[in-house]
Amino acid sequence: MFRENAFNSGNPFHFRNVSKDGDKSDLPAASKWFENISDKISSVPLYTLSTTLAQYLDWPFPFELVSKPSEQNPSLVAFRDWLLQTQDVTNQMLVEILQPAISELPDRSFFQLYAPLRLLKKALEFNQTTIENDDAPVLLYIAQSSLTDLPPALQEDLPTPHLVQHAGKGDVYSSSIWLGTEPTYTPIHRDPNPNLFYQLCSHKIMRLLPPTIGDRVYFEVQAKIRQHGNSRIRTTEMMEGKERVALHEAIWANEKISDHLLEVDLAPGDALFIPKGWWHSVKSKNSMGHLNGSVNWWFR
Repeated sequence: MFRENAFNSGNPFHFRNVSKDGDKSDLPAASKWFENISDKISSVPLYTLSTTLAQYLDWPFPFELVSKPSEQNPSLVAFRDWLLQTQDVTNQMLVEILQPAISELPDRSFFQLYAPLRLLKKALEFNQTTIENDDAPVLLYIAQSSLTDLPPALQEDLPTPHLVQHAGKGDVYSSSIWLGTEPTYTPIHRDPNPNLFYQLCSHKIMRLLPPTIGDRVYFEVQAKIRQHGNSRIRTTEMMEGKERVALHEAIWANEKISDHLLEVDLAPGDALFIPKGWWHSVKSKNSMGHLNGSVNWWFR
């Protein structure tokens, strides 16, 4: 049914989590990697890193850091100062990793660096204090980190889904995890291969456009900002400055495309099949600095 109605015909397909427990899925990582820390007054489920992931706090990951140019006291600076409140050696190490990015504020707002998973754990702890004080959270995102770079034990928690192995040729082009503090965001782009996107914890909203409509929207953006971008690679240009703003407006604040737009709310355990060539943009549903996690497979 999926092969006929979605894969072969090139139509998106939303797989809803059929488990009675919204925190469970058929991927072990969904239940092993995250701890639900919601209280009775929380309107949405809240997560933190589990003891399983805590075993790998020193494992390096590629991080993206985002700082809003309009912030008077950038959250990244506040995060550094918070880390320096103790004499902990690991905190000092994290500050050294962050400092090159901080030194370029406010001229830049998007940075890429390698850091241990511990950085994300500390960011989640820091963000809890920002919620209490009504301050801006620090935005860290492990974006498009290859599953093959994970420790072997964690790779076993993300087995390739049956659909990916059998819908097409069984050729997995690439796979990635996406793990960070909310709000997370990926601008509109298209993939060179079919994509199965799986939500592990918290919610994400994805907006999609058919290939021809997306082509038009993207090139209108490029004409507007007078530059030539790359729609298939997560570039620095699309993540900051005028291109980031224009791409966001084109998909999230553009009433002209409402008739063609498909919006999907992905809950924990949900998956979305994105056909080759379909344009899509992704953002977390929430924005209070909590944990959000996803995984995807590009396949043929």
